[in-house]
Amino acid sequence: MLGAAICFSTGGLLVRLADATPPAAMVFWRSSVVFVFLLAVLWLWHGRRMMLKVRDGGGAGVLSALFLGATFCLFILAVTRTTVANAAALMSTGPLMLTASAWLFLGEKPRAVTWLAILAALGGVALMFADGIGSGGAMMGNLLALGIPAAFTASYILLRRAPGRMDPTVTSMVASLFAALAMLPFAWPLAPPGADLPVLLAMGVLQTGMGLVLMSQAIPRLSAGELGMVGLLEMVLAPVWVWLAIGEQPTGAALLGGVVVVGAVFLNELYAVKSVKGA
Repeated sequence: MLGAAICFSTGGLLVRLADATPPAAMVFWRSSVVFVFLLAVLWLWHGRRMMLKVRDGGGAGVLSALFLGATFCLFILAVTRTTVANAAALMSTGPLMLTASAWLFLGEKPRAVTWLAILAALGGVALMFADGIGSGGAMMGNLLALGIPAAFTASYILLRRAPGRMDPTVTSMVASLFAALAMLPFAWPLAPPGADLPVLLAMGVLQTGMGLVLMSQAIPRLSAGELGMVGLLEMVLAPVWVWLAIGEQPTGAALLGGVVVVGAVFLNELYAVKSVKGA
């Protein structure tokens, strides 16, 4: 999972480096590369049985992949409109959003400390949105970034309620196909990637494809709390890479809001891990 977090964390920097490619085309090319990469991986793992793995998830599995595909689109659309630090901090609300949704739709009652973490995170999010007032692009970027954990949560809930279970790597492959097809009309007519081709290949193979493969291998081996803790590393590293490489820095208010959000999620996940180990 540590390897997956490091892979995912380079996404913001790679988006910045592919600045000659329009956002819709960037989503299309990255998702297409991810699809081909995961198709090859699954063929190596399962051969002709791969299609049976797709069928295992049923309609709910396909719908779950549709929401996951939305996160692929929203990430690039968000990062091209707001800072990487803002996007990463808003995406880190995922574990809290997931906890609240599991309570509403699955009947899993959260701990009191989680409600406190959700309230603190909401305060941090409000601070970041207040900082974006007056800047239409940044505000839209923040909204799109907040849509990423919301779509991921919907994907997770659908998988949990599905009668069958789709392999996470298969779900990601189907999701990448959905994302590419969804963005194709907005990217048309497609132009060759040109100088951005190496960056787009790195996005598809190393940042997203390899990250998804590593994450699928980590999920059965770690508890939910441990996965959340390591996953937060992505949110911390993402703005560090763009700061070191191109000097992108968030505003003071956005930085404070981000620290509040990430801190609230971190403390909640730390409490969860300690509770499991102490049980």
